[in-house]
Amino acid sequence: MKKIIQNSIGFLCLIIGILGLNSCEKENLSSIKNNHPFSITSKYTNTTYSIHVLYPQAYAPSNSYHTIYMLDGDDYFKEAADIVAESSRDDIILIGIGYANKNRRGTDYSYPEDSNFSGASGGAKEFINFINNELIIHIENELEIKSIDKTLFGHSLGGYLALYTLFQQDQPNPFDNIIAASSNLMWYNAYLLHLEQHYFDTHDSLNKNLYITVGDLEGASINLFFNAFKEKISKRYYTGLMLHHERLKNISHRNSPMVTFKKGLSIIL
Repeated sequence: MKKIIQNSIGFLCLIIGILGLNSCEKENLSSIKNNHPFSITSKYTNTTYSIHVLYPQAYAPSNSYHTIYMLDGDDYFKEAADIVAESSRDDIILIGIGYANKNRRGTDYSYPEDSNFSGASGGAKEFINFINNELIIHIENELEIKSIDKTLFGHSLGGYLALYTLFQQDQPNPFDNIIAASSNLMWYNAYLLHLEQHYFDTHDSLNKNLYITVGDLEGASINLFFNAFKEKISKRYYTGLMLHHERLKNISHRNSPMVTFKKGLSIIL
């Protein structure tokens, strides 16, 4: 297993680098109908985030909505907004989390710090503090958006962050639902599997909805770790956990996020 992890480091760094580069090439999001962007600077991460909020066409402040917080919003918000529009659902508010300046997903979405990673890493705790204590508070208090439930969506290293948020016990987890596509479960010698074990040692319930996917064209390593994680969670029988897992057919790493997002809307919400 250790050899597989070591052989996967180069591949993962390449994938993370490619996604980071694509995120820096920000899409033209201003043309999206009912998109209300704003910026927010975090005292926890010392970073300014570019936030996009997609409201339903018939938005009513008195109503409550399924709020979806999407990581890598620079890269995926436009496609996700199209999917929400095509679904004709008027009960969803999509919140894309991106970067106003330099993309730092490698730092924000990872924990622990990994010296083998080419760049700063290990900042997930601070990023979760930003989400819990700054972003959600702004969404709910300043924008006065009421939530039926909250969903966190992430892909690749963003999927790792979503699952890390689920099993870490240092900070509150405000999300009812987790959608994780092609998660980087190999990070730091499969740290997430150890984190889940620690959670299981102290808890027998997990009142969340979880949808995890991997593409069958993503390679042996990422599929191997997906299988290991899926089997482990399936055998836990956590009280309250609704687990959905899927191996997407003819889907690569780059194509898995929006396929997962679209399916997640019907499976989770």
